[in-house]
Amino acid sequence: MATDIDKFVHDQLSVWPKVAAKYRSLKSAQTRTLPYGGLLVTLQCNPGRLPIFDHGCPLCEENYMEKQHTLPFEGRKGRKYNILVNRAPIFPNHLVITRDQHVPQTIWHRFPDMLDLAAALEGYVVFYNSPNSGTSVPGHAHFQACPKGYMPLERAAERILRAVAAGDDTPEAEFIGSTRDAQLYHFKRFNRGVFFLRAQTAKSMAKQFYRLLDCLNLVAEETEPRFNALAYCSEGEYRAVVMLRSASRPHFPLSPGTADMAGFVVVPEVADFPRITPEVLQGIYEDVTLSEEDEKRLLWRLVRTQPRIEVGVVAAPEIRFEIISDGAGPQTVSFREGRIDYNGALYDELVFEAVTISTLFAEPSFILYLEGGPHRYAGTLKFVVEDGKVQAVNLLGAEDWLLSVISLVPAAQQRPEAVRRRRWLYERMEAGIIRCQDYIGLTDKADAAARAAVDETWGKLE
Repeated sequence: MATDIDKFVHDQLSVWPKVAAKYRSLKSAQTRTLPYGGLLVTLQCNPGRLPIFDHGCPLCEENYMEKQHTLPFEGRKGRKYNILVNRAPIFPNHLVITRDQHVPQTIWHRFPDMLDLAAALEGYVVFYNSPNSGTSVPGHAHFQACPKGYMPLERAAERILRAVAAGDDTPEAEFIGSTRDAQLYHFKRFNRGVFFLRAQTAKSMAKQFYRLLDCLNLVAEETEPRFNALAYCSEGEYRAVVMLRSASRPHFPLSPGTADMAGFVVVPEVADFPRITPEVLQGIYEDVTLSEEDEKRLLWRLVRTQPRIEVGVVAAPEIRFEIISDGAGPQTVSFREGRIDYNGALYDELVFEAVTISTLFAEPSFILYLEGGPHRYAGTLKFVVEDGKVQAVNLLGAEDWLLSVISLVPAAQQRPEAVRRRRWLYERMEAGIIRCQDYIGLTDKADAAARAAVDETWGKLE
């Protein structure tokens, strides 16, 4: 597809003189470099970059400019995108890839599309700005792309991930964890909150990526964490860089996006260009990156663990349940001939495995239809035979269990109660299946206060 892109850009600029002039001006744009955080940051003075907007949302098809061309791209689950030449270029062959519908900018469910784009656009890197991290059009979902090699942090990631792939030591990056064939590394230079990812499959890469975001604190009233990300394919695998943020704008008159956070800083005003010194650059990055405390909390969440426990939920001659991920709808198990009857077959034990135990809090994986109505649960569902009935057992992390129990306690008592209940649980873990009347699965009462109580006391018994 890269050859098609080159021709597409050439053909587009040949009939669009206003934007073609912006791309020509890139060749004469002032640039200089500054050392920062172990990398050589590029500064680009680009006063002609101001975008050309006629009216309305510039990413909606009805507002495309005359002679503006598109290339189609289809993402997962029928999501359709238009590939456009960027009206406000930073790089040669700078692209914007926009949804064909006016839907908000969000990475949820769309990171696999980003990886598919990276695979299709050979020789390009695809990047994303979250809604409060440099996005100029947060109301319309989109990615951007440019040829590889322009961003210093991208080059550093490629150098380090090549070394990792070759089995070499990488003192600049610390291995954090893995999800199937995906690995996560913390880059210990440049800025706080920088992570590298590599994976053989898009599915594993997406799981590792979302796990990283799940461990971040979400700013109130925002739909997703503040971050910038870039992804590309190299040596037969997917690779990505994630730059986590604390704020959208620094005190200096810039609005950093992925390029800026990756060491390619775009300065729109000529007068500001000579003002940026290494000290000013440090201030710009310090204003928008994670604090040392937030980075430590994030790293702790990424590596901490919780023991797996078995909790008895309900015993009955017949139990209705639903595995959320399989789409099969409600199912039934019943007691017959001393065993478990499921779809006409008899079992001594029946297990529906769930995802890996979370280092933050697990999402619901199954539903039990009880007398009081449906209840959602995280973790694995197991059915065993007990005293002439079918017993539903929930296998889950101890902290996930604790979140359910603590959510029923008044907020002022939740932290000390979390420690007390955890100690009670640990004393009974060796006895096998745990019985607890207060455990009712995931409830709407498991709010931010309950999550904070468990999160901040995680693993503590005193």
